[in-house]
Amino acid sequence: MLPTSAPEIFRQLADKLSCVSEEGFFQHLVRSLAGILGVDHAAIEYVDSHQGTVSTLAAWSQGEFIETAPYSLQSTPCQQVAEHSRLFVFASARQQFPDDQRLDALSVEGYLGISIAAPGGGFLGAIALMHSSALELPPYADEVLRISAALAGAELARQLAESQTRERLLYKQQALKRIGQHNTALINTIHEQQRFQHAVVSVATAVSAENGEAFLHQLTAHMAEALSAEVGFIALLDEQDADIAHTLTLYVHGQCQDNFAYYLPGVPCHKVMVEQECIVHEGAAIMLPTETNGALSWVNGYVGRRLDDSHGQPMGLIGVMFKKPLDDVDVVRNVLQIFAARAASELERQQDEVRIRQLAFCDSGTQLPNRAAFMRHLERVVADKHTTELALLLLDLNHFKEINDTAGHDLGDLVLKAVAKRFAASLTEGQYLARLGGDEFVVVCPGVEANRALATAQQLCDSIAQPFIVEQHSFELSVGIGLALYPQHAATPLELLKHADIAMYQAKRQKLPACVFEPWMGRVVAEQLHIAKRLASAIAAKQLSLHFQPQVDLHSGQLIGAEALCRWHDEELGDVSPGKFIPIAEERGMIVALGSWVIEEACRQLAAWREQGRSMPGQLAINIAAQQFEEDDLVTGLLGCCAHFGVEAKQLSLEITESGIMENPEKAIAMTEVLKSKGLGLSIDDFGTGYSSLAYLKRFAADKIKIDISFVRDMLTSDNDRVIVATIIAMANTLGLETIAEGIENQNQINALLAMGCAQGQGYYFDRPLAAAKFAQRWLS
Repeated sequence: MLPTSAPEIFRQLADKLSCVSEEGFFQHLVRSLAGILGVDHAAIEYVDSHQGTVSTLAAWSQGEFIETAPYSLQSTPCQQVAEHSRLFVFASARQQFPDDQRLDALSVEGYLGISIAAPGGGFLGAIALMHSSALELPPYADEVLRISAALAGAELARQLAESQTRERLLYKQQALKRIGQHNTALINTIHEQQRFQHAVVSVATAVSAENGEAFLHQLTAHMAEALSAEVGFIALLDEQDADIAHTLTLYVHGQCQDNFAYYLPGVPCHKVMVEQECIVHEGAAIMLPTETNGALSWVNGYVGRRLDDSHGQPMGLIGVMFKKPLDDVDVVRNVLQIFAARAASELERQQDEVRIRQLAFCDSGTQLPNRAAFMRHLERVVADKHTTELALLLLDLNHFKEINDTAGHDLGDLVLKAVAKRFAASLTEGQYLARLGGDEFVVVCPGVEANRALATAQQLCDSIAQPFIVEQHSFELSVGIGLALYPQHAATPLELLKHADIAMYQAKRQKLPACVFEPWMGRVVAEQLHIAKRLASAIAAKQLSLHFQPQVDLHSGQLIGAEALCRWHDEELGDVSPGKFIPIAEERGMIVALGSWVIEEACRQLAAWREQGRSMPGQLAINIAAQQFEEDDLVTGLLGCCAHFGVEAKQLSLEITESGIMENPEKAIAMTEVLKSKGLGLSIDDFGTGYSSLAYLKRFAADKIKIDISFVRDMLTSDNDRVIVATIIAMANTLGLETIAEGIENQNQINALLAMGCAQGQGYYFDRPLAAAKFAQRWLS
């Protein structure tokens, strides 16, 4: 299966390019690119600009390497790449380039080409991706190709330099044979050619060796040996300070020395960085960095060459030093150029590998390890025979979505970055913090049992207790933490993460800061998952039903409306309580679909009663979830259903909870104004249980407040509840809103509500929610 995410693509690229392959570099690269990016054909091509010809260095076609003959650059996609650096043809490539026989032979439709440049600049060739159908690439294909082109450019430049050196060797050797071998000067020239040959062989040997630090060590040793130099070194510029260099490899008299950092200004290496090359024929010792502490006081000759990346930017330098003064430096310069090309290629490859591994394993927003890095770490820790126990803490920020919705994702990302810093500061050495994605973090605590894990969880909670001040905005956050222990709760990393997730879910549900996994939690989640699957099928098949509870005038007892309530009877589960399936629908993203069905069914039922000659006074109230209230097409869907069934909008009233409105109050205000303008009624449900602001409440275009059952039930025995009910009614009257009380069970409650000014109600005292036929029989006759 092809990788679909940036981390997976770059991880595969890093793994493939890090492999030591028996194939040539270009062969290995085209095969890797075809596999990673899912294309039928991949090729690396060298362009001879003087001859106007294209030679294929390596080509991979549908699972095998193929040989292709050189072809003319004219009227080919490669010509467009040479002129514009990049060419993308989604489809019909053969029609656009009818003279390109290669496209026709491979039945190419889609094409993407990107130029290959030499490290110092200059067009060398192209990487071509071709497909037998329309070319659809992963979103990170361009970045993969950029890195691949940089590596290919460095390698191709190195090969060209070696080829040119071999040609010079061959020419001089042939000239020597013609002249003869008796002249002493000519004999010296032969020795120079042999040193050239030895240098080329040394580079070739080094290329076949392993990559990385060992490769650079080997390359430096070969370089010093090839040039009979007493010192060979490679140094890299400091990332923060361009006046400081760090030796990566240093060989003195064939022995590897400790690396050190040194100050560039005033030493030959500084001239290398400025002028690309520096030669000191004699007396170089007095110019060497003071950081050498006189260890190289015997040095006379020095030759250094700058190492540039594929964009021509300096990376570092390579050089050799000699005990004797230098006379003829042509050999040294030419050989050093060969080694410099290979060293620069390897250094850039290493930098690109660091970059792609960072992309693969680092979260860009917080700079913490990401999910892939976390799973690798957890797998290593669990597999370690010294690991006897560990705790896994899964953290999920509470209500973080509200920050993104109200302040924007850019500010939300800054808050997450600040949260990550506080989490990291609260942990001790050896504890591993990562971001899984969104507002989820995870901590691995090796050698920790339950009590210490809970103490760590408390430290994490405390670390974000103080408000976050970000760009003059203040945010208060809390976190829910689930804990799972190894090996008590799980034997594998995935199982451990799963159980921590279950514990975190329970912490959220119980409004606890932290919760340790227990086996019963897994059974609850399994049950909920089963219910969720059955519910999804029931919603899709429209196997639910509506019941209707009457709403009455408390003075007369006459019907003034009804509330539509969803009911579900499942063949396997039986009657499932709304208190059980509604939260599951909300948590698992099914509530909008469920709400849409309720609207459709309510309109259908009103139309059916109308056909039966029954009319319902007042409005039919429909409960709208917070997620559904935020849907942009809510009004369109409502009005569409009304039109389809011939129902007037004023026959419906929407009930949304107070806490649901406050999730996005400004949007709620705008939505209520639109709904009212269309004739729909609007009630605020469960009033008194949320935390709405009066400043917002008076701006809502609501026409009714519903007093929550929890206050009505106990208002005759609890002074607090009675005061709350009286306050809600008084406030509603002041704002010009009606009130309706739910959960009425006796006449005394009716008398008290009427005395306080509430004239509408519903509850078992009047009737339970009834099926449509029974409701019509009792209340619509």
